[in-house]
Formats: sequence, structure tokens, C-alpha cells
Amino acid sequence: MAKKFQFRLEVVLTERKRQEEKRLQEWTLARQVIGEMIKVCEALKARLRLAMTEATDLAGLKHNVAANLISMEHFITGTKTKIGWKEREIERAEKLVERKRLEYVAASQKRKTLEKLKESKLKEYMLIQKKKENKALDDIYVMRGMRFSVEEEAGEMVE
Repeated sequence: MAKKFQFRLEVVLTERKRQEEKRLQEWTLARQVIGEMIKVCEALKARLRLAMTEATDLAGLKHNVAANLISMEHFITGTKTKIGWKEREIERAEKLVERKRLEYVAASQKRKTLEKLKESKLKEYMLIQKKKENKALDDIYVMRGMRFSVEEEAGEMVE
């Protein structure tokens, strides 16, 4: 009976699959984080637009609203600063996401390379097994042929 195919690097392939899955999870998490950061930045921008609209409305009033305008100006300035920080954070996070994506792609390529090697080794194994099987069948046919020729010779001698 033929022995079962065993890929010598199966442990390495399993580890590469695990690493690929880990890199995919890291990349997915990084994309989720950047998504949340963008939402926060968009919320700040919406608050800024609202504050600027309110400041414009206050400036149009004829009443003495200098204190409210100064307070609104500080709020607008602070919000613009926060938006700048968030945008820089998003830029750094985008670089991280790209790095995680490249790590995932590299891990995926390593796994695919090993899987192709495994497939070629399996084909090679199957070819060898087929040759062995054919050789065994040929040997059986030769042995039968020899037995029949011996029996024919013995039958001729008896007559």
C-alpha cells in the first residue's frame, strides 16, 4: 500500500497562513480606526461650520455682542486647531494602514508561494505513485504471462 502524501513544509505553511490571517486582522483594525478618526474630524468640521454661521449671524446684529463674538472666535480658532491635529493624525494613520496593507500582501505572497510548492510536490508524488502502480501491474502481467507459458509447455510435454 502506498504511503500518504506528506508535505515536509506543512508546519511552515500553517504558520504562514496564521501570519497572513493576523496581518489581515491588523490591516482591518487599522482601517476601522482611521474610519473613526475621519468621522471625528468630519464632526469637528460640522461644528466649525455651525459656529461660523452663528458668528456671522451675531455679527449682523446691531446689539453690542462683542463678548459673544470673542467667545465664538475662540471656539472657532480652537476647533480649527483640533481639526488640524486630527488631519495630521489621519495622515499618520493612513501611512500605518498602508504599511499594514503591505505587510498583509507580503504575508499572502509567502503563503501562496508555499501552497504552489505544495501543489507541485503533490503532482510529483501522484506521478511517482502512478508510475509505481503501472510498474506493479506490468510485473503482474509478466508473471501471469510466464505462468501461462510454463503451463503451456508443461501441457505440451504431457501429450
